[in-house]
Amino acid sequence: MASQSSHLSALYRYPVKSTAGEALERALVGEEGLEGDRRFMLARPDGVFLTARTHPQLVTIRGQFHDDGIVLHHPALEPLALNYAQFETAPFATQVWNDGFRALTTTPEADRWCEQALGEPARFLWLGERSPRYRQAIGKRVSFADGYPLMLIGEASLADLNERASDEHVMAQFRPNLVVTGSLAFAEDGWHLLRIGEVELAVRKPCTRCAMITVDPGTGTFIARREPLRTLANYRRGLTGEVEFGQNLVVLTGGELEVGMPVEVLG
Repeated sequence: MASQSSHLSALYRYPVKSTAGEALERALVGEEGLEGDRRFMLARPDGVFLTARTHPQLVTIRGQFHDDGIVLHHPALEPLALNYAQFETAPFATQVWNDGFRALTTTPEADRWCEQALGEPARFLWLGERSPRYRQAIGKRVSFADGYPLMLIGEASLADLNERASDEHVMAQFRPNLVVTGSLAFAEDGWHLLRIGEVELAVRKPCTRCAMITVDPGTGTFIARREPLRTLANYRRGLTGEVEFGQNLVVLTGGELEVGMPVEVLG
């Protein structure tokens, strides 16, 4: 259970899938998740999405929104400012896991910049104002996220992991949208329905974990000994045998979220 002091301690969005996150003080949330979350994605020329699971250097790319578009940053490249009005917006067949859909192209300049950052051909894709991707399994439109609009982790759950692990791990490795403080470790496993301000959220399923959490967000390289996946595997395997850490959510009622808001567990 969440205690009466449980509250939202952090909000994160990821403008470009698999790249660096951005901490927010407040954000609007709707059916597709936090406003601005995973609206862009890098894909291979054949349309298959690129992920830090196989391309850990992706986390060294940072997207920053401005009024008319997005600016891309990378330690080895000059920033690239892109304006929505200049996007080609040609339909482009792409795929995230088993979901095939059509995203939109941006500009050849953006593609070349991404190719330089990754060292291989890539396309820089945009969802558009409204995502064309509808997931029948959850009955919701979804962004370029893996499968759910939002993911939540309790601070106490990370603290529990760090007590067991040989090295200190940070929340950025797990890429949540919502972080809650004031609850017990893994209390979120037993939550079903949440209210934060005017926003109502349904907890749908545990977030299963893979090599993504072994990427160091500061360097874009894999952490030695497959940590913390190896430590989590000792005590966080679900019924299917997969490692679980965090909970996937869908939005029932949208609205504004702000860091510091109380988190109510309704069921």
